Amino acid sequence: MGLINIAWKKYKIILKTYKNIIINVDKRLGLLTLNRKEQNNSLNIETSEEIYKGLKELEMNSSIRVILIQGNQKFFSPGADIKELKDLNAESARSKGLFNFFDKIKEINIPIIAAVEGYALGGGMELALLCDIIIASKESKFGQPEVNLGLLPGIGGTQRLRHYLGKHNANLLCMTGELISGQRAYELGFVSIVLEKNNFSSEAIKVASKIALKPKSSLIEIKKLISNNLNINNDLKQERNSFYKLLNSENARIGIAAYLNKSRPEWKD
Repeated sequence: MGLINIAWKKYKIILKTYKNIIINVDKRLGLLTLNRKEQNNSLNIETSEEIYKGLKELEMNSSIRVILIQGNQKFFSPGADIKELKDLNAESARSKGLFNFFDKIKEINIPIIAAVEGYALGGGMELALLCDIIIASKESKFGQPEVNLGLLPGIGGTQRLRHYLGKHNANLLCMTGELISGQRAYELGFVSIVLEKNNFSSEAIKVASKIALKPKSSLIEIKKLISNNLNINNDLKQERNSFYKLLNSENARIGIAAYLNKSRPEWKD
């Protein structure tokens, strides 16, 4: 049973509704569920805006001390909506704010936990990395496959992975584009807790609920102090500029087209 199934039974739905997410609240715990079913929770601009607004709404509820973000049993999120991406270049991506709402997630003061039961790839993995704690099932899959599109991670993947894993492991993940299991992600150090898939839903909620029992003022200060150690704003700006540069490249057009056509890309260099 996925987290969303438990959510319908246990959590009271907040009145405001969204197109691509569902938000619920129960006492001190807020739950944000990615719910873009037909697109397997891929992240378009509209969904990124809803994620930020949903997080902000939960934060504004004075009773909530912790937020848990989840997908479904198969997909946390596979990353960017490639159909949207293929129609963008550097200029249009900037003007439409491709990354703006992801950048604003750092404004959320209370702890955010990512519960990854299935695939968290590309922007989906970067969304998890934006959270303060990552809980994953042993069978979950993480990866930064943007290189297979002729691109690179653009929501902080290169910089946060370098910070968490060191230069060599960050290079390996970003350069190969290969997927790793939740268990391997735990061994590398960016997943905090690994759970069995059979009991994943209830155990992830237990972890979040346990933290939600702590004083909110302490949780906010702990998050702020630990986040301050990740002062990578200039490096994130360089990563973003490199993403836009590659988005305008011929290889990006080749890679995106190959992905959508399920063919093998023939790179120009």
